[in-house]
Parts: sequence; structure tokens; C-alpha cells
Amino acid sequence: MRGRKSRHLAFATAAASGALLLGACGPGSAPHGPAPHGSAPHGSAPHHEAAPRSSSTTTSTPAPPSTSGPLQAGAPIALPFAADRVTAAEGPEGAVFAAPQDPTSTAPSVAWVVDGDGPAAVAEHVPTGTAALAADATDFYVATYSNVFAYDRASGNQVGQWNMPPVDAASGSQDDLVSMAAAAGSVFISVTNADTASVYRLDPKSPTGPRLLLRTLGDTVGPDGSVYYENLDHRLAVRRPDGTTATGPALADKPNGLGGGVQYLDTVAGGAVWVSEPAGQGLDAADTTYDASTLAVIGSYSGSVTNTVTDTSAGPLVLEPATGVPAACPQSPSPTGCVQRIDTHGTMSDPVSVGAAVSLVGPSPAVIVSDTATGQFDLVRLS
Repeated sequence: MRGRKSRHLAFATAAASGALLLGACGPGSAPHGPAPHGSAPHGSAPHHEAAPRSSSTTTSTPAPPSTSGPLQAGAPIALPFAADRVTAAEGPEGAVFAAPQDPTSTAPSVAWVVDGDGPAAVAEHVPTGTAALAADATDFYVATYSNVFAYDRASGNQVGQWNMPPVDAASGSQDDLVSMAAAAGSVFISVTNADTASVYRLDPKSPTGPRLLLRTLGDTVGPDGSVYYENLDHRLAVRRPDGTTATGPALADKPNGLGGGVQYLDTVAGGAVWVSEPAGQGLDAADTTYDASTLAVIGSYSGSVTNTVTDTSAGPLVLEPATGVPAACPQSPSPTGCVQRIDTHGTMSDPVSVGAAVSLVGPSPAVIVSDTATGQFDLVRLS
């Protein structure tokens, strides 16, 4: 998950959330018990078809991506659901979890998992609509507006349940107020209320519920569990896993009345914190990178508010969706999303067309693509 213009938490770990218009706190208890598993999907093009029932344990791993030169897009793997929004997360070995993002729904929902290049299978059944997903090597996590659930990836059994901190669904986009990621043995949860975010840490081995770490104006979590954030004085800061903090440069906070003039934390990738400042007119943005260790400025470049940078085993990659301007893949005969390599000075190279991609996940790079033929989604691996 990544920063939004409401100054919200972003996650630079294996979690990612994509928005799409289709057609185009308190402590809680941690009961233990079985969680149902199910079966399923289908396809398009050389699609992989639906799998039977499966736990969310990875049985195969994706091919390692190249660290130089153009990436190659694999065959689309059907994700058998339609939704206005999708939330996704990736485990450290490459299993991708995805679900419709509809947290205000009271109806049960289903989360899906794709192991390696195999077909999608049901990962878990969730009692209500899903807000966010996360995964580590052993467990899979689902956040709703009421609870956080943990499921053992080997057995599929539910191994934890905690109360969510309060979520004010009226304070912004109702689907996008909660972000979550697993990093360094913890689960980090952010809840946005108006222009501030509250960051919580959950110990998945403890019955104690999420504990408040920070109140911020925007955040992103690094793979080592460091929380980078804009403090209430509009400065870049970091909270390390040992609890120590450091403060860095001031961030822009002079709204121009057009939606610009303010910097927003986006992600951590390639050893840098990526921060975006929308111009306020059109899709232009000024992006700045900061050293994740020292918080010193690395460089600045002209970007787009539609770009999303993700840390992957192929290095930092950037997704420009098909609706972005300018066209990121000029060699394509029709508008298409594009993934490129990007360095911390904003130099992009080696574009690969990825269709109507709405989300880029890592560490094993993959995109979630809107499938116009089926009205559902596909997962496309990049190698």
C-alpha cells in the first residue's frame, strides 16, 4: 500500500493496493481455530485456469527476475473476481494474495492466492468485506474495518484475531482508510482520519491487540520495520525497530489551492524513501528521493501522480498505468500500462507493456491487470 493525497500510510514491503474503476484501539483476543479454504479461478489468452482447494502455502516460486535489461511479461493468470477496487499483497517467496477491496460491505468475501506460475486458488473466506492484506513467510493477514485475522499459510487455520483500531468510514474514501504490511516479524496497520494517520504495530504471536506507535501526516514502512513518516512539524522522520527516532529535512507544506504544494510519502525502494509533490494541475509531480539511512536528499526529478514505485528483487520498478500521461511505452500501438526500471535519480529504462495494469507488487515483480475480456482481473509475473 502506498501514500495517498490524504497523507496516508504507504508500505514498501510486499504489500500493494490498486484502485480501479472497473470497466475501464484497543487490545483484542486472539482465538485459535480453523479457517475454511475453498477452490477456484479461470482465464484469458494463454490463461492458467482455476485450481482446486489449496492452502496458502507456496508450493513453487516464480523464476528470478533479471536485474538488468528489459523484463518479460508472463502469461496472465486469472483472478476470478470482479470489483471496483482490488487490494493485494505478496509473501517474501512470491505468493501473491488478492481480494476485492470493499471494507464497508457486510457480506462475506474471498481472498485468493497465486503460488508461482500456478493457477489461483482460494486462500481464505473472510466474514465481511476486506480492507487490506499482508503476508509474511508463515502467516497471511486480512484486515476488515472490525478485525485483523491471521491464518497459518501451511494449514489454512485461523491462528489469530484482534480488534481493529476505530475506523471513521466518513473521513475519506471509504475503501482506502486502512493499510497493512508485514515486516520484521510485525504487522503494521495504519488508519487514516481526515489529514492524519495513526500507525499501529501488531505482534502476531501475542494476544494483545494493535498498539499505537505514531500519529503522523503520512508514512511508509521499510522492509526492516523502520517507519518513515512526516511528523506534525512537516519534517521527514524515521522510527527504527529499536524505538529510536531521527528527524530529517523539512517537507513542502504550502498548498497552492489546486491540490499542489504539499509533499507526500510514497514508498521505500532501492534504499531510498520516495516522496511526491503534485503540481496541482494535470498529472505532473516533482518527486524527491531521500537516503533511507541518513534521510539526506538523493535527488529530484519530474514525475507523474499516476506513477507508483515498488521495491522488487529486480531493483526499483515504476508502473505508469494506461491512463497516465505521457504514454510510458511509446512502442505500443495502443494505450497500455508500462513497467520500467527506475533509479533513485528518476532515470527510467527498459519499458515493458503490461496492459491495463492497476497495481505493481514485489518482491517478485508482478502486476494485477484489469481483464477487459472477462470483466475480472489477471496476475502477470515479470521476469
